[in-house]
Amino acid sequence: MADAPKHALITEETQDVPKKPRLWIIPLVLFALAVAVYGAGVVYFSTHFLPNTTVEGDDVSLKPTSYLADLVSSRSSSYRGTFQGKGFEIPFTAADIDFTYDGEKYVNEAMAQQNALLWPLEFNNDHVLGATPVPVYDADKLWGLFSPVIAQGKAAQDELPHRGIVFDEESDHYIVSDEARTAMLDRDAVIAKTDDALDAHKSIIEIGQDCYGVDPETQAILDAANFYADAKVHLTMNGVDAIDVDGRQISQWLTINDDGTVTLDEDAVRDWGPGGLSDILDTVGKPRTYTRPDGEEITVAGGGPYGWLINGAEAAELILEAIKTGKPQTVEVPTYQNAAKVDPGGQDWPDKYIDVDISEQHARMYVDGELVWETDIVTGQPNLNRDTPQGVFYVSEHETDVTLYSQGTVREGERLEEGEVAEDGWISHVDFWIAYDRGERGFHNADWRWEFGGDIYTWWGSHGCINMDYEPARELYELTELGDAVVIHE
Repeated sequence: MADAPKHALITEETQDVPKKPRLWIIPLVLFALAVAVYGAGVVYFSTHFLPNTTVEGDDVSLKPTSYLADLVSSRSSSYRGTFQGKGFEIPFTAADIDFTYDGEKYVNEAMAQQNALLWPLEFNNDHVLGATPVPVYDADKLWGLFSPVIAQGKAAQDELPHRGIVFDEESDHYIVSDEARTAMLDRDAVIAKTDDALDAHKSIIEIGQDCYGVDPETQAILDAANFYADAKVHLTMNGVDAIDVDGRQISQWLTINDDGTVTLDEDAVRDWGPGGLSDILDTVGKPRTYTRPDGEEITVAGGGPYGWLINGAEAAELILEAIKTGKPQTVEVPTYQNAAKVDPGGQDWPDKYIDVDISEQHARMYVDGELVWETDIVTGQPNLNRDTPQGVFYVSEHETDVTLYSQGTVREGERLEEGEVAEDGWISHVDFWIAYDRGERGFHNADWRWEFGGDIYTWWGSHGCINMDYEPARELYELTELGDAVVIHE
C-alpha cells in the first residue's frame, strides 16, 4: 500500500463553542429608561405643579400652569370698587375699567419657586408657594369715570370767591374747598392710588389731598394766606405754657382780596389783645371749676384778687410781629399779676391751698393733693348781709395777738368825732390772724364760741370772717404763710 501524501491534511469535524450572555446591557437599558423618565418629568413639571402644592391657599397639585393663570384671572371679574373723596363717590365694576389680574406674571412668580430639575427629590414633599396678583386695567377708562366730578368742580371754582379757597379747621390751614378742588384732580396721582388699592385688594379707594394738583394762580393765593396762617404763636405766661394762637384764629384777621392778594388786619389783632385774649387768660374775679382732691367737682363763684391779669395791648403788638414773620414763634405774654398755673376756667392756684366749703361749714388744707388739715368752722351770717365772700384769695396777713374791730368802732384811746355814729361796732381779740381779703377778713380763733359747723352760721354767724376753735387755728397758722391760696365756695 502506498504511503499517504506527506503533506496531506487530516481534518476532524469541529464542534460549536457556546457564547457568554451580555449582562452589561441591562444596566445601560435601565439607565436610559431612568434618564428618559427624568427628562420627561423635567419637561412635565416645567409646565405643571408638583404633587402636594398650594399657591396662596389654592391646591394646584399636578395642575398645568394655565389652570392657575385662568383661576387668578377669573377672580377679578367679581370685583366691585368705589372711589371716595370729599363731596363725591364713584362706584365701578371690573368691566368698567377692563380690570383683570395678569395670570402669566402670577404663574411665573409661583413657578420660579419650584425647581423642575429636582422633581424626583421633591415629589413627595409639601410645597407652599406664594405669588402676588398683578392688576391690569385700562387707565383711560378709569380716568373717564372722573369726568362728571371734574366738570362739577370747574363750575364751582368759577362761581366761588377766591377760586374756592377756604380755611380748613381740621388741618389748621388754607385749602381749596371740596366743591372746587375736584377740578384739580391729578390723573397720575389717582392712577397711583388705584394701583396701591388694587394691590392691597381694597374695594374702597380713598381720594385724598394727595390726589390733587393746584394751578399756579390758586397756589399763589394759598401760599400767601398760609404764610400767615402757618405762623402759629405759642403763648407763655411767667414761663408757663398758656395757649396757642393757631391758624383758625389768625384766619379771622386775614382778607383774601379780589386780585388774589392777602391782607393782615393789624388793627383787628390790636383790638383782640385787650379784648378776646384778656377774656381768655385773665382769671381775677372769674368763676373757676376744679376737682378737689377728694373727688368733688366744685365751681368757685367769681370773686377774690387771686389770678392772672395780662397786659393785652402789649401782648397784641408782640403777637402781631410774630405773625408777620410767617414762622411759628413763642411769645411771653406781659402780665400785671401772675398765678401759679395757666388753666383758664380751672385751677390756676398752686397745689397748696385752703379750701373753705360754706355749705359744709368745713375747711381743709391740701398740699400736693394730700389733706394736711381740716376743721369745722363758722362763716358769715347771710341774713344780716354778713356773708363770707366767695372766690379765690391769698393770705395777705399772718399775725398773732391781734385786735379786730369793725368800721365805726371806737378803739381804745379814741373818741368819736361829732356827728360820727358807731353802728354795729365790735372789738375782738384773737390769738391767730390769717387774713385773705385785703386784710378785711380772715381765719381766726373765736374763743367766745363753744360749737362750730352745722347751721350755726345761719343764726349766729360771723361778721364775714372764718371762725374756728383755738387748736385748729393754731395748727393752720403754723401751716400757712403769706401768699398761700384760699378758695372759698358753696
